[in-house]
Amino acid sequence: MEHRSVSPHVLIFPLPVQGHVNPILKLAELLSLAGLRITSLNSDYNHHRLLRYTNILDRYTCYPGFHFQKISDGLPLDHARTGAGFRDMMDGIKAMTKPLFREMVISWCWSSEPVACIIADGLMSFAVDVANEVGVPIISCRTVSLCCFLAYFSFAELIEAGEVPFKDDDMDRLVTRVPGMEGFLRRRDLPSFCRTRDANDRGIQFIITETQQTPRAHALILNIFEDLDGPILSQIRNHCPKIYTIGPLHAHLRSRLASETTTSQFSNSFWEEDRSCLAWLDCQPSKSVIYVSFGSITVITKEQMMEFWHGLRRAEFTKSVDAMAKLARSSLSEGGTSYCNFNRLIEDMRLMSAS
Repeated sequence: MEHRSVSPHVLIFPLPVQGHVNPILKLAELLSLAGLRITSLNSDYNHHRLLRYTNILDRYTCYPGFHFQKISDGLPLDHARTGAGFRDMMDGIKAMTKPLFREMVISWCWSSEPVACIIADGLMSFAVDVANEVGVPIISCRTVSLCCFLAYFSFAELIEAGEVPFKDDDMDRLVTRVPGMEGFLRRRDLPSFCRTRDANDRGIQFIITETQQTPRAHALILNIFEDLDGPILSQIRNHCPKIYTIGPLHAHLRSRLASETTTSQFSNSFWEEDRSCLAWLDCQPSKSVIYVSFGSITVITKEQMMEFWHGLRRAEFTKSVDAMAKLARSSLSEGGTSYCNFNRLIEDMRLMSAS
């Protein structure tokens, strides 16, 4: 694969948790396929786990301009990062990672391969502080669904209106202060930390603070496609007018790889993969199995699992999923919205590099 010798150097920095690293590494590979030089910044802890459980270094050997760099998240390797440990990690990032990141960015600016653009996770607003201080264009990237992101933007209004925290246990009550979703968004649809009785809960205040910083970035990348999320997207554009909708990233990468001589069969998992189900899966009829991911830290009861199972068996749900899959494929085909928006992102980053 041909790479331009003067391609922009892009620094990519995900929040160091599994659900953020996975899609942003897929974005990094997409940018590498487009010929950009990429430096992916991982926490020491996550890089150690990727080396242990994946062939992460082999995966990018076909991209000469791709490099990994490590940075401390402020915690020792044997300290938990999930559950109660997540808040410890965020405290460590604030205290230690930000100054280290600033030093790195400044050193890159004076190197032979200066950073032309930073793509940073939208939950790390300190990266925007550093980029704006140093004078490097920065693009924020959010990995959550658009409805979730808009709810985050509305948290301050929900608290002011008294809708959060909840005053009773009626989880089916409609939430009325999230624009564009007034007629269908219920309390139960909001993140679980909204069920606290304390409006000053650290989780809620963290989300409010980080989300309100998003418009300070030069642009915003969303892991969505406009054919599905268009009506809600117009609400986000009131806050962030320059948006690149290039999702779904996993399908987008697979689509772009289909035209390349290379293939990507590697995992981004921080844990050893359990492949014991594959023999059973190979014995099932074609298109008879639905795969559902609950993420890497979700814990559910047997009763909740059965409720999901009954919902998945409903014919109207299956038809709805099939219709959404067709929309996604259309958005990724040549001339589709995600396809064109990704090409626009590449050209804009080349302009950033040239200037």
